[in-house]
Amino acid sequence: MTPSTRDTEKAHLRASLRTARAALDPADRQDQSRALAGAVVEHLRSLPSAPSGTPRHGPTVAVYLGVDPEPDTAPLLQELHDLGFGVVVPICEPEYQLSWASWFPGVPLQRSVRAPVLEPTGKRFSFDEVPDVAVILVPALGVDGSGHRVGQGGGYYDRFLARYPLGAPGAVPRMGVVYRSEVLPAGTIPSEPYDQPLGGVFTPDGLLRFGTAGSSV
Repeated sequence: MTPSTRDTEKAHLRASLRTARAALDPADRQDQSRALAGAVVEHLRSLPSAPSGTPRHGPTVAVYLGVDPEPDTAPLLQELHDLGFGVVVPICEPEYQLSWASWFPGVPLQRSVRAPVLEPTGKRFSFDEVPDVAVILVPALGVDGSGHRVGQGGGYYDRFLARYPLGAPGAVPRMGVVYRSEVLPAGTIPSEPYDQPLGGVFTPDGLLRFGTAGSSV
């Protein structure tokens, strides 16, 4: 399969997944979003580094601010904060790069000038400056059983994740976040050398691992 053919197939798949996601009943999307938050929190609370006691100081979770019809991450963000986890969310920078900002309830937000998302208005920092990251939660339109992901097509996360490859010493686990219907059979998503695989995916039913190096969160 030539690169141009793969690009065309991925574009068609992306369009199909967008249409299917938009067609989900809004109440179902909210139910699944709440279940997703529960699945992520349940898993993170099982980690040895999970916060306990008072005051609570837990590891940091790199999340994102979901935009409808994406899974709503607001319940997850709130619960992580309440439990004592640190929370950071991405900022879209020039040349399709990401920086990061702290999230907490009531943090001032503004519309990104580069993408249809909200971003905190406070201090920005590089990912290397974020302390003790337990997991990176990656947005996706679909993830297949090989760990390949199809996103919105901007390329921000592929560029970011390429700097922290799976299997590298100290690599932070990266997990997708999708609705139930968006977990696809292995090999469904055409991949390019620059595409960054995931170690697993969270769905409303829990964490599905792909047995990939670096997925041991």
